[in-house]
Amino acid sequence: MISFKPLPLMSLLTIIAFAILIAFGRWQWEKYEIKSAAAEEPVAEMTIASYQPVEAGIQFVFAVRPDTHEQGWRVFTPVQEGDSVIFVDGDFVVGKDSPSPGEVRVPAAMRFGAPISGASIRPEEPGPFTAPPRPLARRWYAVDLAAMGRNAGLENVADYYIAGAYVGADGRAAANPFAMAAGADAMPPARHLGYALTWYGLAIVLLVIYFAYHTSVGRLALRRPRPRED
Repeated sequence: MISFKPLPLMSLLTIIAFAILIAFGRWQWEKYEIKSAAAEEPVAEMTIASYQPVEAGIQFVFAVRPDTHEQGWRVFTPVQEGDSVIFVDGDFVVGKDSPSPGEVRVPAAMRFGAPISGASIRPEEPGPFTAPPRPLARRWYAVDLAAMGRNAGLENVADYYIAGAYVGADGRAAANPFAMAAGADAMPPARHLGYALTWYGLAIVLLVIYFAYHTSVGRLALRRPRPRED
């Protein structure tokens, strides 16, 4: 026979915390499943040849390069193609502090009108832990094309961007390191799986602490049933 007298306030807080941990775990698990499925599909490639760069609309997105592990800022340049505006991730500036908008120019290949080729990517929505953007500095911590377009005063912004080639210090073009099938970011599916297991593990630990505390103060105990008296 189990005797259980739960503490009301502690029980309420535990239920709330448990629900939050499970929600975060489920969120990360869903991202793991989505990215795992996307990783098996080829990245859509596209090329645009007739466009006009909008230099005044350049935006910067903080990221860590998956190939060199350098912190820096992806340079998103909007280009006008017909009636639509497409952002092109075509450069990377190393450094923790975002570059000054006046110091960064449109990549040379785009200034000369060379065709833009790369992966066509629809970014994920910013997560709940994403740092807030600083629009006045054109500084973003997640790719939010709609907000970036509004910040630049642009209309008809496409819901995808092109991950174009990066040009190294030696002048050679290399594939965009962020052009990955799983959401085109630096976080692989296995990382989301790890986060999901962490959140679920914390939820289990919370329950263990909850019941262990009630046991230590005598509010949870296993009692032997009293023998019947004939």
